[in-house]
Amino acid sequence: MKRLALFCVVFACSCSSDEIGTSESAVKVCGQTTVKGVDVYHLDNGAKPIDWAAVKKAGASFAFVKATESTNYTDASFQTNWDGLKAAGMYRGAYHFFHSDVDPAAQATYFLSVVGTVVAGDMLVLDLESANGQTQATILSKALTWMKNVESATGTKPILYTSPAFLSSFGGLGAYPLWVANYGVSCPDVPAAWKTYEFWQSTGTGSFPPITGNVDLDTFNGTLADLQTFAYGTPSADGGSDASAEASTDASPPTDASKDVVTTGGDPSEPSSGCNCNASSSGSGDAWIAALVIAAEASRRRRRAARERAR
Repeated sequence: MKRLALFCVVFACSCSSDEIGTSESAVKVCGQTTVKGVDVYHLDNGAKPIDWAAVKKAGASFAFVKATESTNYTDASFQTNWDGLKAAGMYRGAYHFFHSDVDPAAQATYFLSVVGTVVAGDMLVLDLESANGQTQATILSKALTWMKNVESATGTKPILYTSPAFLSSFGGLGAYPLWVANYGVSCPDVPAAWKTYEFWQSTGTGSFPPITGNVDLDTFNGTLADLQTFAYGTPSADGGSDASAEASTDASPPTDASKDVVTTGGDPSEPSSGCNCNASSSGSGDAWIAALVIAAEASRRRRRAARERAR
């Protein structure tokens, strides 16, 4: 997220009106940093297509790519990056750059229309770093609306990307996973609304060949197995039969385009509320598989909701 506003809020300087205040009671959290990734937009890699298979070979396990901004901008490289990550077998996330002065429900609808069908393993992100002249209360209210709309439409709990210096309080946004941007430190500051973080963007001027030029570098706070659990959901805790255990494709990311998690149909530009398996257009065997995957997805969502209620 290469924005002047982000540079300012991360370093707590006073050069941007987007800075509202330093978070109260932020604490340093030293997590794991062995699972590496990057986040990109269309100008990275000299505005040329990224070889995601080569990036994976170089040691990256995941990547976040810019999808949309406001209600009228789609990143020129989004679809190429989104498809390339799936083909390379990397964990992938799509982010929306939020405009706090624009209708949040309309922004959520636009974001989902561009991302298309959301399948198990896809991570969705709200990039919250621009105040757009709005009060903190307005920013929080609108950001929460975006998060709730996306979660309701997809069954996937979105991630919040922000800096600990952006707002003085993050309120109800603390119910969502955190991707924190904090540069020049050995361990990131985590605002009081969270006890930990899932992802940490540690620099905006990193190097990760074969991507040319500077690139944002990120780490996941956990092991690769933990990342799989975070992206796909945890196995059943009761030890009994569970649809996700039987549907082995729901337990790991695809290694190539032929091993997608969910077979989907329809126009990818249309918004989707989750699995779009078209069992009626296939033979009985395909219909059975589609039904199994749908059951696995439903089970994953129930488990995630139960975990949230237990918090």
